[in-house]
Amino acid sequence: MPNDGIYLISPDGEQLQLWHQGIADSPAWSPCGQWLAFSQGAQIWKKKIDGDSLTQLTFEGRNFFPAWSSNGDWIAYDAIIIGETTLYALWKMKFDGSDKFLISYKPGEGAVRMPHWVGDTIIHIRYKQGVFFSSEIFSMNSEGGNETRITFNESTDYYPKISSIHKKIAFTSQSQATRLHQIWSMEIDGSNLKQLTNTHGYRCDWSPCGNYIVYTDARSENGRLWIMNANGSNKRQLTFEHHF
Repeated sequence: MPNDGIYLISPDGEQLQLWHQGIADSPAWSPCGQWLAFSQGAQIWKKKIDGDSLTQLTFEGRNFFPAWSSNGDWIAYDAIIIGETTLYALWKMKFDGSDKFLISYKPGEGAVRMPHWVGDTIIHIRYKQGVFFSSEIFSMNSEGGNETRITFNESTDYYPKISSIHKKIAFTSQSQATRLHQIWSMEIDGSNLKQLTNTHGYRCDWSPCGNYIVYTDARSENGRLWIMNANGSNKRQLTFEHHF
């Protein structure tokens, strides 16, 4: 059984290595490609790709889903901090962990989570207040203003990722009727919705060039890492153990 941690893998799946050991989640590449930010123990950390300079960035509350600004100067994340918020809200901080401040908090409208940042746009999800596990995708500017709802459906939409090249959004949607997870894509305004998987596709992300999407096949007997073209074609498996 492999060790818990964050692994690095080549796009063809031939090279796989344990990069950081421990129960960690939601790794995010810095724009320069020299750092990964991630959540571990409900705090945000960063670490150089060469394994040097492990740095803790948050120290209170519960903090998840770090997302770098396009220039690498800032990191957005979601957090719930006693005395500050009663629901998960979006925060941002300098890349060294300084200057933390709240950018989106909707106590009467639902928790705000899962930011992803490209240019001056931060896409994120907001859970519907009083509705169990139901969320929609929104966008806003990097200061928390001009919030715009993008998805309007009865599904649970989450884990949104935006391509810096094509400005398209890939995301996970769970049907309320079938309870299945699938990967979808759409334009930044919510138009041109397209279902990309039909076998329990789960969390995904774009390649830097915008031509590929890597995702997890979430079937209980599978749980493996896959890659496909941005239009959903040419799906191919990268890992062959269900732990990855």
